[in-house]
Amino acid sequence: EYLNSNTISSSPWLPMVIVAGYLWLVQKVLPAFMANRKPYNLNTAIRIYNLLQVVMNGYICYLYVKLMNEKTLQFWTISCNHVSKANNFEPDIKRRAEDLGYLYYINKIIDLTETICFLLRKKNQQVTFLHIYHHCIMVPNTWISTFYFKEETSTFLAAVNSFIHILMYTYYFLSNLGPRLQKYLWWKRYITLFQIIQFVMLLCLFGKLYHEECGCSNYYLALWSLTITSFLILFCMFYVKSYKKKIN
Repeated sequence: EYLNSNTISSSPWLPMVIVAGYLWLVQKVLPAFMANRKPYNLNTAIRIYNLLQVVMNGYICYLYVKLMNEKTLQFWTISCNHVSKANNFEPDIKRRAEDLGYLYYINKIIDLTETICFLLRKKNQQVTFLHIYHHCIMVPNTWISTFYFKEETSTFLAAVNSFIHILMYTYYFLSNLGPRLQKYLWWKRYITLFQIIQFVMLLCLFGKLYHEECGCSNYYLALWSLTITSFLILFCMFYVKSYKKKIN
C-alpha cells in the first residue's frame, strides 16, 4: 500500500533531497568540520554497521530465494516476469516483489553513511569519484525502479548486488578486527572482480530482455544499462589501477 500511496517515501523529491544533502555534507560540511580535528575512532560503530549490512543484504537475498523457491537458479530461462512465472502468477506476488525492491532502496540510502564514516576518520583517500558517483546514482535509480517502473527484474538485480555486498561487508568487518587477520583476507581483490562479473551478467540480461520484447520497459532497460555500463568502466579502471599498484 505504501508503494502506491502519496507518502513522503514515494515522493520523487525525496531521493533528490537525499542526494543533494549527501553531496553538501561530504563535499563541504564534513571536510570543513574535520579540517582542524583529529580523526575519530569509530571502530566499534563500524563493526556494528558492517554486521548490520551483512544481515540486511542477507535478508534481501533470503527474500529473493523465498520468492523464487526451487526456481532461484533458473532465472535466465524465465527472465520475463520471472517472479510471477515462478509463482504461477499468484495475486500477491507482485506486492512481495515490490516489498523486496523497497527494502533494497532503503539499503542504498543507508549505504551513504559509509562516506560520513570515512570523513570522520579522515580516510579521505577512500572518498573517490567512483565512491561518490556510485552512491549518488543508486539512490535515485532504486527509487525510480521501486516506485515507477516496478519491474520484476529489479528483484534479481537487488539479490545479486546484495550477495556481492555480503562478501564486501564481511571483508570490511574482518579487516577492522586488526592486523592479525590480514593474512586471511587475500581474497580482497576478488570482491572487485565479482562486482565486474556482476555488471557483465546484468548487461547480458538486459540485452536478453530487450531482444525478447517481453514487455519490460525500454526506459527501465536503458536507465540500468547506461548506469551499469558506467559502473563497469569505473570498476575496471579501479581494478587495473589497484592491481598495478600492488605489483609495483
